[in-house]
Amino acid sequence: MGVELRTGFVSFMAPAYTQETVEFLKKIVGHAEETLKTIGIEVSVTAGPVIDLLDVDDAVSKMKTREFDFITALIPSWAEPPMIVNTLMPFFDKPILMWVLSSIQQGDVLIAPAGAAAMSAVMHTLKTMGAKLKVVYGNPESSSVRDGILRFARVASAVNRLLNSRIGIFGYADMGSYTAGFDQTSLRSKIGVEVEDYEVHRLLLEADEIRDEEADGFIDEQFKDWIIDESIAKGDLRKAVKVYLALKRIIDKRRFNAVSMKCVYGLPIYYGITPCIPLSLTGIHIPVVCESDVLGLVTELIMDFISGQRSVYLEFYDIFDDRILMGVCGMIPRSALENTPRIYKYAWGKLTGLMVVGSMKTGKVTLARLTSVGDQYKMHIALGEAVKPRTWHEIGWQLEAPVYPSLEIILGDRTRKFMENILAQHYHLVYGDYTNELIDLCRLLRIEVILT
Repeated sequence: MGVELRTGFVSFMAPAYTQETVEFLKKIVGHAEETLKTIGIEVSVTAGPVIDLLDVDDAVSKMKTREFDFITALIPSWAEPPMIVNTLMPFFDKPILMWVLSSIQQGDVLIAPAGAAAMSAVMHTLKTMGAKLKVVYGNPESSSVRDGILRFARVASAVNRLLNSRIGIFGYADMGSYTAGFDQTSLRSKIGVEVEDYEVHRLLLEADEIRDEEADGFIDEQFKDWIIDESIAKGDLRKAVKVYLALKRIIDKRRFNAVSMKCVYGLPIYYGITPCIPLSLTGIHIPVVCESDVLGLVTELIMDFISGQRSVYLEFYDIFDDRILMGVCGMIPRSALENTPRIYKYAWGKLTGLMVVGSMKTGKVTLARLTSVGDQYKMHIALGEAVKPRTWHEIGWQLEAPVYPSLEIILGDRTRKFMENILAQHYHLVYGDYTNELIDLCRLLRIEVILT
């Protein structure tokens, strides 16, 4: 899931400097630009140094000739505030990384070019004017500076990709879940994601056009290293695979970047199967969530974009003193499993179908969930330690059935605070610590952060 990270690069200096000082600073600027390339960021266009008003228009015009995810505004020294502001204003729709260089040691003397002065003269102004600004302070030799820049580049790329993302849902808000709903206008204008309801009926019409031979060929290839219970009839698996193949056609045709569909009041009613297998297979390629949960899908897009992983959605099943029990009742991307996926035929309540089961990977995890209050958005973020769950079953489940793909996520003394801030029944998980990336993204998109 590697994605190119692209920046437009512009530097600033003061008009009062002698030519000797300008040439010295240009060498420092060149070193900083090369550092971006060495850490994996493509510099799509370079402008500047912007020194006086005559340079502003040239820099803006040059920057507008290329596409990039964010601007790197390098501040190596003092620069007059109007030059910085007027150069950056035409790009307020883009994330802006203000990289402020630190002092230089020459022998026993510390040379301070006063980049901090220029930064402090414009930072609050730019934020007040609406710039999506992140400030990184320090020289290229600092590993923490390089790490901070690379992290911001991933976040900026995620913001840019959200603007071009399309979600497909098949039915609206399964079981009437309020948390699955969304406001289409604010979602498009504030986060950037477009949503299209393709409807279950149209999906099934497409599935009916899939030939048995095509489905059987896919089964032989896709599941050759999966464990398929002997109780599963080939006709049942073929039926689920036809829905997947139809879904894949629709995804390709409609350019969907993530999909969700009704479960309880969707395929089981119209087609006699649950969507677990079709969604699990789709999850190999794009984010998936059950029950037409739109903001859950947006959460997954965000987490996928910043982590390079395929995120996983889980539901709450119990809350203990120091941990939470979370699982998913039949669909999970293979990348989240530590062993071979198993397809099992199950019955829960009045529903029957095929499910994917397996033991989930453990370790440090980041949990997150996006929600909205009117046209305002907030995201709940938490870091936990995922361990293997005890043996458990949801009520109404066959006791002889395998345990859901699930985890106990240890939060320690933060568990109660986490519980008090839960935003929805679905939360979303990636492995590792991505809290800083999520916080940076939320700040850029003006999403309120709840960190527990």
